[in-house]
Amino acid sequence: MDNKEEEIRYMTGRLTRIINKHSRIEEQPIVLGDGLELTPREIRCLHAIGLNEGANLKSIASVLGVTKSAISQMVGKLEKRGVARKEHAPDNRKELLARLTDKGWEAFNIHQEFHERHMANLKDRLGEFTDPQLATASAVLAVVETVVDDRLAEMFGKKA
Repeated sequence: MDNKEEEIRYMTGRLTRIINKHSRIEEQPIVLGDGLELTPREIRCLHAIGLNEGANLKSIASVLGVTKSAISQMVGKLEKRGVARKEHAPDNRKELLARLTDKGWEAFNIHQEFHERHMANLKDRLGEFTDPQLATASAVLAVVETVVDDRLAEMFGKKA
């Protein structure tokens, strides 16, 4: 095994550990004021809706990298919790748009503050890296994502 292959194996091992740790986080509900508990997946969906208010479900699905069916189900769960709603597009009754309720905007703002603190921490920790180093890391992640997309296509017959 050559040095490059060893480094790639090391990187994929580290990525696997990160994914596994992230999966543990995904299962833990987070309280967002007034006893509202949402899973991280639900929060990301709520956040995507807030950042793309009034976008159709297909667009929200694309932002999150999930299927239209998955986003429709997730928005349905958020509707039951009173933080989001689906509504028909005014010019196309088949197209569904996603919007936040007032309660949803409150949760969005609480999460946004958390998100900004997290991003500031990440920015501080990555601050020692040069712009070219960060660009290289971004390019590596883009390649990894393409490989995952290819694997999904092989397994399920289509790209994510």
